[in-house]
Amino acid sequence: MTDAIISNALPHALDRVDVPGLGARHEGKVRDMYVVGDHRVLVTTDRVSAFDRVLGTIPFKGQVLTQLSAWWFEHLADVVGHHMVDVVDPNVMITREAAPLPVEVIVRGYITGSTSTSLWTLYEQGVERPYGLDLPAGLRKNDRLPAPVITPTTKAAKGQHDERLTADEVVERGLVEPALWREVCAAAIAIFERGQRIAERAGLILVDTKYEFGLIDGRLCLIDEVHTPDSSRYWVAESYAAALAEGRAPQQFDKEHLRLWLKARGYGGDGPPPALTDAIRAEVAQRYITLFEKLTGQRFAYGAQPARARVEHALADGIDGMLDADRPLVPIIMGSASDRPHGEAIAGALAELGIDSEIRVASAHKVAARCLEILGEYERDPRPKVYVTIAGRSNALSGLVDGHVAAPVIACPPTSSSFGGADIFSSLRMPSGVAPGVVLDPGNAALLAAKILGVGDRRTADRVRASQRRRQETLYAADAQLAAERAGQ
Repeated sequence: MTDAIISNALPHALDRVDVPGLGARHEGKVRDMYVVGDHRVLVTTDRVSAFDRVLGTIPFKGQVLTQLSAWWFEHLADVVGHHMVDVVDPNVMITREAAPLPVEVIVRGYITGSTSTSLWTLYEQGVERPYGLDLPAGLRKNDRLPAPVITPTTKAAKGQHDERLTADEVVERGLVEPALWREVCAAAIAIFERGQRIAERAGLILVDTKYEFGLIDGRLCLIDEVHTPDSSRYWVAESYAAALAEGRAPQQFDKEHLRLWLKARGYGGDGPPPALTDAIRAEVAQRYITLFEKLTGQRFAYGAQPARARVEHALADGIDGMLDADRPLVPIIMGSASDRPHGEAIAGALAELGIDSEIRVASAHKVAARCLEILGEYERDPRPKVYVTIAGRSNALSGLVDGHVAAPVIACPPTSSSFGGADIFSSLRMPSGVAPGVVLDPGNAALLAAKILGVGDRRTADRVRASQRRRQETLYAADAQLAAERAGQ
């Protein structure tokens, strides 16, 4: 069944899109991009590149890259922020516009590869200190390195080759300032090691990968794609030991399979490339899909074909409606599960204003470390936020949250029979430098959060004004009803 789906999709692989209503189309090797305000629409086509050349298309490849990147962004968000807003079509991701760093960050856990910039190629050629690294003598191809290493390159334009760099050159050339580069390197190693652990659970080895970083509102974020078979090399874990002993490549689930197919036909980037056969296109598609299912544990849902018509239809009306997925977020943090009705009342009022919320529970007294972990997750999320905290009696929660986030915090203590109402004094008595607001009514807490968020978000402000108009109209209607009753007496 799967083979038939892929075969039937071969003629319909997404080679490009054209949506005039979104403005100018910017074409990369794999993605067609549109910049709309402070957002970017990334349409991941089925184009495939190797040796810095676009060679043809692989059906469903763009869908795998889009949906797998989205999955990884969510699973790495507690380590570093990302630019993703939403996936609005199997091939389309809306992102926040970022200022990209002019360096590709390649992290390698093994010494391997077949391109001119691969660590194994340079090592085998006897290049002294490739990428400025001191590597052990006597390494074999595909050996695991003592620790992951970073091998940066420039970001070449389409049709050009990347230039390898050392970490020192990144700073010396002024490509990235020193403190930011240290942050980039720490983030890259951390997400690579997280990726390796997740891949291991799927029976895979994350061998090496390419990351791209950018700045959004001055904060470092992961952009482009992450841990896809285009940007990363994966081996089947159970095939590794035997393959290493026999001097052959482990079983692969990535684009290296296509590179080796090309090299076997005499192509390494120079001259005219061989035409991709339907057989190799279908085989690579199957490998990409299998990798997606192994990593995510999800069944791949094939996007409707033809892909181009589907994507262009999805984007035909612009992205204003889609950007509702980028609307602000209000995390509601409760000190106790018993506060849930109070939290749900706030969440309901926020929903009426069209504002997303998430209810969490973490006591500042009993699980302070977990509370800080939750805050870390939200602070790496680039969406605008206002926090609402729910705690009475000794309200350490509101102070803890306010002292660790840049966004406003609204304390909304619950009613308590012990105090004949809400205990507001522990919410009001805060140390210097800690300033949560205090609102007792759940609906009013939601309204204040919406008004704060509306300062920077026109859509939220419009919803607040619409809510005010409805309340006003209710009062006008009530007064008119009284006037009619008097007139009828």
